Amino acid sequence: MSVLRPGANALLPNGRTASLRLRTAQAHADLIVLCVRTDGTADGDNGVALWSQPSCAAGAVTIDTATDTVTVRSDQLPADVHRVLVVGQADGVPDLSHAGTLSAEVAVDGAPAVRLEVDTPPALPTVQMAELYRHGGGWKVRCLGDGYAEGLQRLLETHGITVDDEPDTPPAQPQPTPPARPTPPARPTPPVQPTPPVQPTPPVQTPATPIDLEKRRRVDILKKVEATGSVSLMKKVEAAAVSIDKHGLAGQRAQVVLVLDVSGSSRPLFKDGRYQALVERALAAGLLFDDDGTIQAYLFDSQLHDAPDVTLANFQTWADGITRLRGIWGGTKYAPPIEQIARSASGPQHLPTYVMFVTDGGNFDRREAARAMKDASRVPVFWQFMAVGREEDFPFLRKLDDLKGRKVDNADFFAVENPAAVPDEQFFGQMMREFPGWLQAARQHGILR
Repeated sequence: MSVLRPGANALLPNGRTASLRLRTAQAHADLIVLCVRTDGTADGDNGVALWSQPSCAAGAVTIDTATDTVTVRSDQLPADVHRVLVVGQADGVPDLSHAGTLSAEVAVDGAPAVRLEVDTPPALPTVQMAELYRHGGGWKVRCLGDGYAEGLQRLLETHGITVDDEPDTPPAQPQPTPPARPTPPARPTPPVQPTPPVQPTPPVQTPATPIDLEKRRRVDILKKVEATGSVSLMKKVEAAAVSIDKHGLAGQRAQVVLVLDVSGSSRPLFKDGRYQALVERALAAGLLFDDDGTIQAYLFDSQLHDAPDVTLANFQTWADGITRLRGIWGGTKYAPPIEQIARSASGPQHLPTYVMFVTDGGNFDRREAARAMKDASRVPVFWQFMAVGREEDFPFLRKLDDLKGRKVDNADFFAVENPAAVPDEQFFGQMMREFPGWLQAARQHGILR
């Protein structure tokens, strides 16, 4: 059974009933389920299930509190329910970091489908474990792992449900009544004038504003980028976000890998800042696609070389550090990095890999590179070839873009003479133009699950 960790998703088999059983390694977690509409809100009367009300959506969603299992009858869900959010609530402990590993087994019509794991739950009382969401004519599941420091109330308010702030108080215990003393005769009381009835004041409803979780995530990313003091990177992240949204990729997760040509002819690209502009753009895309904010990097000439990861801590000096390496600046071969990355992505994968493959010249291994690209079309890796120079000088990369004999079209190609001179919006638009189509084709052919 494949395992999903936070940020990863998988297509579920077709079926009428999906079940998710939550398990904790240590302290217990209660289950909460929200049936969320396309606008991000849930019906406060019929869209929430929890331990005290273990059913919602007119019985289409139920919680078995004895086994901590959520059952979703997808064929009975209201049509406006876009996703079913499954949440864990700390039970008897301050937060779910005390629960150890959170895991969930998902089955469809009783058959095991996928396993979700949050190895280190955050120190929050309310943690989102998973969401089942509509995808085309079927359903997908995503492992989450984030949550709310303010707890259950904030979870509900985020999804448009107004919460009564009055705390629940236990009923008062009856006190013994002392024996009654004799009551003296009552004195005559003047008649009391009737008081006009007070009209009840209707409660003021304060609608909760739904919070777009992806938007909140991006705000956090921009805060981290701002802390670096790099205005250039800030602009690139903002431009990348616009392009990602335009291409329907908001919320898409992917591992971003930078593959950089360090053959002898590439030295000037380090010195004049052209490679630095590409490094920053790779990081901008990686921050938005990849939750760990780290870009894996490879260098290649006639061989493949490991390189330090690109991060927020080192991106401003990363390119300079490469120029001080020894044992590079040789000839140019494309096959070694293609083969290595394809091998690392073989086997069942739920998270795609997006490769920024940058070169400034032709290669000496065209036959081997073409064969490697055909083999790589069977693994969940998309190759964005970027040439620094004139497009007409790279006929082989155009060939790889349209290569015959692949399982799916797994590559795109464009060339720019000076990456630093191309507006960010234009550059990211070129980066994203074929990635959505590859994602769809990879899922249709079972390459990406």
